[in-house]
Amino acid sequence: IYVSPHRSNRLGHATMDAEDKGHRHGNFPNYYNFHPPQNRLLILEQCGLMTYIRGGLVIGADDDSKLGDDGSKLTSTRKKARLDIAACAAAVGETCSIAGKDDIIYYCDLGCNEGDLTIAMASSLWKAVHNNKKQTVRCLGLDIDSTLIERASNKFSCEVVDDKEKEEFMPVFKDCNLCSSDAHNNSCSRFFADSTKTYQEKIPRKMFSLTTIFSTTMWIHIHSGDDGLTKFLERACGWTKKYLLIEPQHSGCYRKANVRLRKMKRPEIDVSAERLKMRNQIENEIEKVVTGCGFRRVKIDLEADEQVDDVRTAWNRTLQLYERTEIDED
Repeated sequence: IYVSPHRSNRLGHATMDAEDKGHRHGNFPNYYNFHPPQNRLLILEQCGLMTYIRGGLVIGADDDSKLGDDGSKLTSTRKKARLDIAACAAAVGETCSIAGKDDIIYYCDLGCNEGDLTIAMASSLWKAVHNNKKQTVRCLGLDIDSTLIERASNKFSCEVVDDKEKEEFMPVFKDCNLCSSDAHNNSCSRFFADSTKTYQEKIPRKMFSLTTIFSTTMWIHIHSGDDGLTKFLERACGWTKKYLLIEPQHSGCYRKANVRLRKMKRPEIDVSAERLKMRNQIENEIEKVVTGCGFRRVKIDLEADEQVDDVRTAWNRTLQLYERTEIDED
């Protein structure tokens, strides 16, 4: 028996049933007990993607080095991420350039659950900018589940930074139905409006330096279809100035979602390829949408000049980093 993929009230908030235990919307109550933030951070560091991100956002960061937990530099000798600028130029027929570094790094995590990974990612950036004293980090986490958002808001502690700097780094967490264009856009707009008011910036920053989407695309796809997923990705791209990091669930995960619901004797969802035509090649389909929005995929180079397209987690999901490209009209 299938149920309607998505229901929401007039305010755009999704209707959820506690008996689903997160298996219908991805709002798992104990997610980070199974996937601690360090699992992803370690992979991102080892493959060079976090080094590449810091190199593009942090003033004084060296693309060939990493920052350890104490802020010290660790030389990366195995892998290096890069954007193939020549390939970009050939594809668009123009010279491509990358935007400069801003004094404020804005980071957004879409589908943040209870915030552990969001805070860990933001902390990695904050530790890097804390050394140069020239930048700050502002962080927004959005998730469909208001209970998880409340937990996220309560989790941030002065263990990350000292009391004097805590207010400057404080992440913002808001519940938001990311299937809703209005809810998504309004949440981002309010974040920038509040940042402008709080930090007395003369001009509001309207785009995020870095946006991450960890294991969220399947849930958007299931509840809003091919068109809804496409529009969600386009919105994420539209709000992103520099880097977009996506960890999509592969096609097999869709089937497993119903297996879990079936075991709990809960109504299943129609995840058929007939309804979700993007499903069978979902990773490639996501790349098509993002690259169609002015982004290029960042590749990984190994020591022997071998190029690796996909960085995978231990649970066999790709980590796709995209970088926005600009056309130099001079």
